[in-house]
Amino acid sequence: MVRRGATCVLLLVAVQVCAACGPSVEPIAVAPGCPGQPVRGPDQYQNEPADQLIDNFEDGDLSLPTPPIDGRDGSWIRGTDGSSGVLIVEVSSQCAGRGSFAGHFAAKGFTSWGNNWTAVFRAASTSKAVPYDGSKYNAISFWAAFGENNGDLFQVPMGITTMDNAWNSGGCSPCMDYYAAKVPLSHDWQRFVIPFSQMQRSGFGSPQVPMRRDQLVGFIIYPRQQFDIWIDDVRLEQLSP
Repeated sequence: MVRRGATCVLLLVAVQVCAACGPSVEPIAVAPGCPGQPVRGPDQYQNEPADQLIDNFEDGDLSLPTPPIDGRDGSWIRGTDGSSGVLIVEVSSQCAGRGSFAGHFAAKGFTSWGNNWTAVFRAASTSKAVPYDGSKYNAISFWAAFGENNGDLFQVPMGITTMDNAWNSGGCSPCMDYYAAKVPLSHDWQRFVIPFSQMQRSGFGSPQVPMRRDQLVGFIIYPRQQFDIWIDDVRLEQLSP
């Protein structure tokens, strides 16, 4: 089934919060118990190219936006160890980072390897992963924060699965040694940018090869056994060299 990697590395974090940016920001109201953020992100992030969006959850469900954007017709898929815990995987209007909805991923009481949540880029064929050609992209970005029930702060492994490591790809043994970084979330909404070049695998999986961007499977979040995470505006990026 799904295993978690033992080590990941901390990546570039692009956090931009501006309290005096004039017309480039707009205030938001923070509901009780939600991640704090006194201003929305600059307008430049709201106006990124439409074909880069993976999901902003504004359709209110766990499928990626329809009609498909740049061929991405998948959905958010959970992986769980099956132990007796409580798991929340939902689209919610309670604590949106931007817009009206955000993704909410929370768990407690799990005793094995825990849970993961993946935005799968292409819908599976007979339960087998289908590769997505993301050759033109070299990074991923998102807004994320811990919710009020998270407890202590910790770095959350996030990254990319490919046909060389996804559990249902048929091309790895053992699987789930994905390309990842540890992202230092807080109880405030922040924007993170993670270049693919700064993601690393743990080394336990086979084959051990560089990331093949024409063989992407999805964007994965893989926390501890207990956590409370909010995520919004997940995008692929084309960073300048």
